[in-house]
Amino acid sequence: MENIEIERKYKITEEIYDDILDFLSKNNIEMKIEKQNDIYFSPLHFPFFGGEIDNECLRIRVLDDKNILSYKKFIPATDNREAHCIEDEVEINDIDKFKTILNDLRIEEAFTLKKERRKVIYKDIIEIALDKVDNLGFFIELEIINTDNLDKALDIMNEFTNKFGITDDMRNFDGYSYLLYNKGQGKLN
Repeated sequence: MENIEIERKYKITEEIYDDILDFLSKNNIEMKIEKQNDIYFSPLHFPFFGGEIDNECLRIRVLDDKNILSYKKFIPATDNREAHCIEDEVEINDIDKFKTILNDLRIEEAFTLKKERRKVIYKDIIEIALDKVDNLGFFIELEIINTDNLDKALDIMNEFTNKFGITDDMRNFDGYSYLLYNKGQGKLN
């Protein structure tokens, strides 16, 4: 079974970021704060970055308490389906050994993306992640975590974004890796 991720991401201003933090604090919504270092990789024979559309990514997310290997593939929207990602993850214990394996497979480290993520569960149906990303700025991701009622979840997403003046013009369909690579931070040959 596919692990499908339905989310919306928006590039926001620092003012909107602060307004959302203030709202969450005033409403006693518990927030988890994580420092994330995402190490991105790309195969030499089929680079994941630098194309017209970068729709795949392989990364190791380094957290304080664990390391998670993730592979994502972006699936564009159709007339009857939201854009989404197919995502597979597994925890790894030895990053250096895993990097050696990838290197032996001609999959090289491309760059590292650093961010501070503040996460909350909103109305038991949406995970909200407020991200402060080094060299990129401020973002919000809203991900549906309970798909029992997709229409209700989408309504809650829209209600939340409207509350803070987040518009469709601010929507970002590019992953952080794509944005950072295209900003000149990538080290691929």
